[in-house]
Amino acid sequence: MGIRTKLLLASLTLLIIPWLGAQYIQNLEQYLRTAHEEKLLDRVSIMAAVVSGQRALLKGRAALTSPSDAQSHLYVRPLPAPIQLDGYIDDWRHYQDREQPLGATSGDLHVLQRIGHRDGYLYIVLQVKDDRVIYRSPKSLRPDRADHLRISMLNGDGDFRRYQISAISPGRISAYSAPAQQKNGAPFSLKPEPRIKGEWQFSSGGYTVELRMPLTMIGQRFAIAVADVDDATSGEIRNIVASANTEQATGAGTIVIPSPQMASLLARLRTPHNRIWVIDNNQRVIGMSGHLIGPGNLPADAAGEEKPSFLTVLVKLFYRLLLTQPDDRFTDRLSSASRLDNPAITAALSGTATSYWRTTENENINITVAAHPIYLNDNIVGAIVLEETSHSILLLQNKVIEAMANMAILTFLLTVGVLLTFATRLSLRIHRLRNEVDATIADDGRVRTTTILTQSSDEIGDLGRSFSAMLERLSQYNRYLETMSGKLSHELRTPITIVRSSLDNLDQTRLDPESVTYIKRANEGATRLNHILTRMSEATHLEQTILHEVRKVYHPARVVEACVEGYRLAYQQQPFNFICCRVSHERTISGSPELLAQLLDKLIDNATDYATAGTPITVTLASAELNLTLSVHNNGPTLPDEMRDSLFDSMVSVRQRKTSQPHLGLGLYIVRLISAFHHAKIEVSNTHHPEGVSFTLTLPLFKAG
Repeated sequence: MGIRTKLLLASLTLLIIPWLGAQYIQNLEQYLRTAHEEKLLDRVSIMAAVVSGQRALLKGRAALTSPSDAQSHLYVRPLPAPIQLDGYIDDWRHYQDREQPLGATSGDLHVLQRIGHRDGYLYIVLQVKDDRVIYRSPKSLRPDRADHLRISMLNGDGDFRRYQISAISPGRISAYSAPAQQKNGAPFSLKPEPRIKGEWQFSSGGYTVELRMPLTMIGQRFAIAVADVDDATSGEIRNIVASANTEQATGAGTIVIPSPQMASLLARLRTPHNRIWVIDNNQRVIGMSGHLIGPGNLPADAAGEEKPSFLTVLVKLFYRLLLTQPDDRFTDRLSSASRLDNPAITAALSGTATSYWRTTENENINITVAAHPIYLNDNIVGAIVLEETSHSILLLQNKVIEAMANMAILTFLLTVGVLLTFATRLSLRIHRLRNEVDATIADDGRVRTTTILTQSSDEIGDLGRSFSAMLERLSQYNRYLETMSGKLSHELRTPITIVRSSLDNLDQTRLDPESVTYIKRANEGATRLNHILTRMSEATHLEQTILHEVRKVYHPARVVEACVEGYRLAYQQQPFNFICCRVSHERTISGSPELLAQLLDKLIDNATDYATAGTPITVTLASAELNLTLSVHNNGPTLPDEMRDSLFDSMVSVRQRKTSQPHLGLGLYIVRLISAFHHAKIEVSNTHHPEGVSFTLTLPLFKAG
C-alpha cells in the first residue's frame, strides 16, 4: 500500500465518532425524558397556583362533590362549527372522536351519543339501533307508550326537571315537561316545552334524534335515557338505555359546561402542542383546553425564513428517511373523556405532584402526564393535569443526532482531506526525491551529479542531504577507480622497463640452460604485464579522448564495410559475412568514425574468441526510419543470464579459458563508452538453433538543422 492508502485506512478510525455519538444518544433519551417531566411539573405547578387563585371559578364547581362513574358525568366541549338541526349526522362527522355509548346496551337497544355546545345551546345527537321503531299516536296523550327519550336535570335554581320527547313520525319532535315525581302508569298532563327543539329521522336499523336546548336550562346535573317500546297497544317499555337515573334528582349524573372565564383562563395557560385538564376531587373533568392530535400540534417551520437551498433540502430529506420523525397518527383515547384516571392524578389528589408516561398504539409516540393538586382554603378540591406528546423529545433528539452527524461527517471529511493532502504532498516529495536520486546515476553507473535540491528541514530533507553526501563520496570513489588504471599504468611502466632492460642484459651473458629457461619465462611475464598496462592505458586514454572528441557527420556503411574487409585479412582462419539491408551510403550519423571502428574491433575481437570453429561471424547493418542497427553475431556458448546486465561494466569478464592475450574485461566497457558518445544503445542477447550471441548497436540517424 502507498502512504495515501495507509493514511486513508487509518482515517477510517474516525468512524468511531458517530458510533460513540449513537451510544450517547441512547443515554440522552432517558435524560431528555427526565428533563421533560421536570419541565412539565414546573409548568403545571405554576398553573395550579394560578387556578387556585381563581376562587370564584372553583367555588362554582365545588358542588360537584358526590362521586359518579365515568358514564354519568358529562363534560361538554364546544363545537367550532355550527350545527344544522335536521336529524342527520353529516355536520357531526368532524366530531367522530366524541362518539360514546349512552349507557350499557339493553337487549336489542344500543345508543351512541355525541354532545357539544355552541352559541349558548347544548346540542345532542343520538344514534339509536332498534329493531322495531314505534311512533306515538297523534291521538295519544302518553309519550311514554311509544319509543321516546327522557331527559332530567337540575336547572340553575336547583330545581329538578323532567322531560319526555317522542315523535308522531319522522321529522320535527315535540318535548313535553313531566312532573318531577311521577308514579308509573299514573296519568299526567302534557306541557309542551318549546325551548327543547329537535328532529327525528329514520335510519338503517333504527333512528337518529338531534336535539338542541338552551344552556340556561341546565344546572349541574343532567341525565338522558332512551326507552324502547315494541308494542304500541300495550305501551310496555321493553328496554331502557340511560346515562344515569332520570327519575330522581340524586341519581342524575353530573354535567359541566365550561364557562367562558374557565376556557379563557386555560387558553392563556396553555402553550402549543399540549393539553390542560382541570378535574375535581372525584376525577371528573371540569375544564379542558387544547388537543394532542391535529395539524397545529406538530412543529411547523419558522415563518419568514429564506427558502432553503437544494443541498439543505436534500440533507433534511436524508435525515427524515434515516430518523424517526414526529407524527400524530395515533388514537387519542381521552379526546372525549369526561373522567380521568391514572396514577399521576391519583397521586395529585392525594397531595403529591408527580408525572406519568402513558403509551399509545403508535410505539413511537408516548404521552407525558404531569398532575398537581389544586388547593382551596388548604383543602384539595381537584387537580390540574398537563399532557404533552413525546414529539419535543424526539425533535430534540433528532436535532442532536443531526448536529452530531453533521459535525462527525464534517470532521471526518476535513480530517481525511487534510491527511490525503499531507499524504499527497509527502508522496510527491518522495517521488521527486526518488526521481532526483535516479537521475544522479547514469545507465553506465557513473555519477552525473551529487546535488539533490532540498531546503526542507524535516526527515525527507535530511534524507535528501544524506543522499547528496553519499553521492559525493560515491563520486569520489568512482573518480578514484576511473583514474586508478592510468595511475597504475604510469607507476608500473618504469619498474617494468627496468625489469625488461635487466632481462635483456642477462640475455647477453652466458647462462646455463636452466637459467635461460627462467629468463625466458620472466620475459614472457614482463611482456604480458606490459600488454595489460597497454590495455589499461587504452581505456583511460579513450575516456579522455571521448571528452575532447569533436563530432562530425559521416557514413557508417562505408566505415563498417571497410572494417569487415580488414577483418577478413586479419583473421584469415575465421570466415566473415557482411549483410547490408536497405542502407544507402547517404545515411549519415553524428559521431567519430575512428571510435566506431574501434567499437567494431572490440566486438569482433570478442566474437572471434567465443565463435565455434568453422562458423562464420555475421556483421549486419540494417536501416530503419529513424536509426541504424549494427549487429555482430557469432555461434558459440551463450551468456549466463545473471551476467547480461553487468557485461558492459569495467573489469567484468565471463571468459573461462586461458588465452595467449590477457583480458581485463575492458573491451566491452570501451564499447559502452563509444556507444554513449554516439547516443546509441548497445544490447546483447542469446540466440538458439543454433546457439550463439548477438551484440546489437542502435545508432540514431543525423538530422540536419
